[in-house]
Amino acid sequence: MYKGTKYLIGLQNLDEKGSDYMEQCHAGGRVAKNYLAERHTERQKVNITRCWVEGSGKAIDNLALTCSQIIRKSMPKVCLPVPSLHGPVYFDEPSPEPSDPYLLQDYKDDGYEEEEDSPEEVPLTLTNVEEFLKFFPELTDYQNRKLLLEQLAEYRKEYVTLVPQTPSNSQNEMSDERSDTGPISVIVKPVMNGGSPSARSQCSPKSSGSDPLRKMNNCDHNLPPRSVTSKRSCRNMRSVTNSLNNMSLGEAPVLTASYSPPPAKAVKHFVKVAAPDMYSHRPPHYLEQLYDPIQSVQRTLMLLDIARAVHPETLINRVAYDQDELVKTEEPTNHALSNVKWDPALRRCKILPSIPQARLAADPPLDVLSQHMNEENSAGTVNIPILQFESRHECGNLRKAIQVRIFEYDLVLNSDIGSTRHHQWFYFEVHNMVADFPYRFNIINCEKSCSSFTQGMQPLLYSAHDALSTGAGWQRCGKRICYYKNNFVRKAAEDTGRASAAQNMYTLTFTICFPHSHDTCYIAYHYPFSYSSLQAHLLEVQHLHGINAVLRRQTLCMSVGGNPVDLLTITQFPPPHNKTAFNNINDREYVVLSARVHPGESNASWIMKGVINFLISDHDKAQQLRNKFVFKIIPMLNPDGVINGSHRCSLLGLDMNRQWINPHPNLYPSLYNTKGLIQVLVALGKRPVLYCDFHGHSRKKNVFMYGNITQPSDNSTVKLLPTILDIHAPAFSFSNCCFTVEKSRESTARVALWRQFGITRSYTLESSYCGADQGLYKGCQLGTQHLEEMGAKFCEGLLIMSSADRPCCISDDTDDDEDSYFSSDSDDSEDDDDSSA
Repeated sequence: MYKGTKYLIGLQNLDEKGSDYMEQCHAGGRVAKNYLAERHTERQKVNITRCWVEGSGKAIDNLALTCSQIIRKSMPKVCLPVPSLHGPVYFDEPSPEPSDPYLLQDYKDDGYEEEEDSPEEVPLTLTNVEEFLKFFPELTDYQNRKLLLEQLAEYRKEYVTLVPQTPSNSQNEMSDERSDTGPISVIVKPVMNGGSPSARSQCSPKSSGSDPLRKMNNCDHNLPPRSVTSKRSCRNMRSVTNSLNNMSLGEAPVLTASYSPPPAKAVKHFVKVAAPDMYSHRPPHYLEQLYDPIQSVQRTLMLLDIARAVHPETLINRVAYDQDELVKTEEPTNHALSNVKWDPALRRCKILPSIPQARLAADPPLDVLSQHMNEENSAGTVNIPILQFESRHECGNLRKAIQVRIFEYDLVLNSDIGSTRHHQWFYFEVHNMVADFPYRFNIINCEKSCSSFTQGMQPLLYSAHDALSTGAGWQRCGKRICYYKNNFVRKAAEDTGRASAAQNMYTLTFTICFPHSHDTCYIAYHYPFSYSSLQAHLLEVQHLHGINAVLRRQTLCMSVGGNPVDLLTITQFPPPHNKTAFNNINDREYVVLSARVHPGESNASWIMKGVINFLISDHDKAQQLRNKFVFKIIPMLNPDGVINGSHRCSLLGLDMNRQWINPHPNLYPSLYNTKGLIQVLVALGKRPVLYCDFHGHSRKKNVFMYGNITQPSDNSTVKLLPTILDIHAPAFSFSNCCFTVEKSRESTARVALWRQFGITRSYTLESSYCGADQGLYKGCQLGTQHLEEMGAKFCEGLLIMSSADRPCCISDDTDDDEDSYFSSDSDDSEDDDDSSA
């Protein structure tokens, strides 16, 4: 086999006698010989060999790739050069039991069949309702508690049952003595969007027996008589009324410009603050074209990888960076935390390290470079220094770097904390390089079978030298970009606990020529947007003149890792104690926006930044939006994952965007409190007119949306905003949108909030990591300026949507084929992408 591989690698040096090659290949390359013999005649073999030698023809490139893949299958598999699939850093999971034993009882609805995907009920205690009211400064600022109580009372009368929830309830052993104590749960009546008629009839009070509330809360619960429940409800209502009457602005803290954000808390041990955080990012003033991959390059690189297995003695195999060893040997020193400080002289925020670190010079030391270039080793070759790597900074991800050749390095990524999967996001520092030499980087433990890197996407490079000297930021870079299956495998037994077939890994390879010698550079999968960058942006916003009239900033909750989750309320706040103005703000509709539930989707944060900047601006359309809507914005749902450099999961190793149906208050506090926020809005009769969760997509191009359509009557309502964005936003593509509701997406934010709270316009906004293949930016990669522009266009689309009853381009003719209502023309269902929601 190896002998045949050698001949395959050296095929370009053969003459036109293809039969000679077949005879030589017969001894060791039986697999490749059989493939050629079965697919082609003798004459075709000669022509194929001639084309291959001359390097012409795409068909022969495909043949070369197929032959190399067949040979690779016969070669021995190699395990990843790491001690375990688990990362070197672990996180101690908190107890799944809530601190309050009465908090968030589990409910099982036996009124629907399993295949109908019935919604689960969302319990919240009255204590929680009282706590959630502090997140409505636009209402509580004006001390109009009477109106709030009247709205809550009306909501309870029609849709809510007050039932004491205790551990005895769930076990059907409730006694009168125990039921008199403890908080009271508020259960939202499920909204059956898309449910079958039979399911909706089961949820109707007319068909639920003598006591409809028993049916709604599951008949297994032994409820006390209605009169007893009502007496206890009145006592609790009086206590809540007293609490609301005693509320003051001090109990609902709003963060002001003097607020100093705490340093980001990480599970990993950080040793520095990355230069892009300290010096920020400035996008280039030109469009960056998509990279045009050359297929013959992929053939060459794959054959070189086979040559590595045939001639292992030619490899250096020197470890340049090993995070596992660093974790074992590092001393317990202070973390390099990111301190966000306001600089009044520069009128901007700075992200500074909490401990001293080496200053970066604008001009690299040329004497060191000259020494390396002039010295020759005993073999007579130039002594090129080995690259130095570092990823122990916020959002960083690199586990191991191995030098295999002088200018070639194999890189291994960390899995998400608490998981053995999701190797996609990378972000690391490299220095000690030599300028204008082609360094090849191979990320050898990618998991997906396809990637946007095969469609023109390029990694990103940040030069500290350029940032200090010219103010340049992240730029697309890399040549000879390829993505293909390699010989490395992961042992599935370590992940699942049972023996199964090993999973093949994939290689992402690219070549970079660094612009400066001995520079400090950063390489990333996509434009990073760290938690500290968010805190700096929000602090700069709070220092804008007159910002208190349009924005309130609060802490929604604390994450599992102890980091504050921000909540922004943006609307036109009238002067205090103005009853007329309060009535005006009370008539406004609510829009809820969230982002970054998947930490590796940094493009979502850039779009959210564009949304925030537009809404607080002096633009006429922004002022109209603030007078029409109240925006509740959670800009970063998963700060722990963002800080620790994960791609998809929280610190628990689970995808948070699959936990929306019944989020646990201790394990998923940001999801729990976001749903509680929406719960109170529904209780106040202010069901959000729109919810949108911002994501990134690693396979499709353009920006597009996912929505929920299960009935033809919802077609015009749901498709209105995507149609408007398709007209007004250059990066948006309606043809990529999808409006099906798949069973695998039932627990995502888009579907769960649509089903449980009846939010018809519940969307996921997806933005490509790559670029656009239509519109104004066709053939170009999407930069941060385009993502921020998309955020502004999203807001303008909301304004148009609020003014338009129905666009003429959307038909609501129910005589058409129903399938046309449920999906776009180009996609019948959502891609099974890691970022789809």
